[in-house]
Amino acid sequence: MSPKYLRFILRALPNFLWPVRWFILKSSLKKVGKNFRFGYNSEFVDHRLIEVGDNVFMGLDTTINTTVAVQIHDNVMFGKRVTIMGGDHNISEVGTPMRFVKTGGKNEPIVIEKNAWIGSNVTILKGVKIGEGAVVGAGSVVVRSIPPYSVCVGNPAKPLKLRFTEKELEIHLPAIESNLTPQLVLQQFKASRDK
Repeated sequence: MSPKYLRFILRALPNFLWPVRWFILKSSLKKVGKNFRFGYNSEFVDHRLIEVGDNVFMGLDTTINTTVAVQIHDNVMFGKRVTIMGGDHNISEVGTPMRFVKTGGKNEPIVIEKNAWIGSNVTILKGVKIGEGAVVGAGSVVVRSIPPYSVCVGNPAKPLKLRFTEKELEIHLPAIESNLTPQLVLQQFKASRDK
């Protein structure tokens, strides 16, 4: 079903038919893992490009508005009013009002790796990869990739610190069967801070 018609149907359903709306929306996504839950009033546009892993929770008013692939891996949680905006507009076409430009700008997929936590009112833009186990603080705007196991805040979101020390990473990563090594986590964090 086309995203345009699906949005029309979902918006027309009265509030007491929330379970029906939930079922339609969940079954329309490209891929849905086990135990996927999303809060009331969430909206997904274009649903055919969205993949969601196991044990994903999205808070109230989550919006995913995309023209590019969005992948949300296992055990990710969102606070309220998280917005993911994929895609771009061409703003440099001479002689045509932007409203009528048909060619897109630079469009890159969005990936949120496993075990990440996205705080309330976070906005995530195109081409971003949020690393495994990362935490994005409330109200942040993510415009570039976030390293694994980092705590990031701000507009634009910047990594402040790692969640764990190197010794703690040596225990944590094997315990959750991560493919990362403590050295790789530290290296990616340092590289992101040097930018």
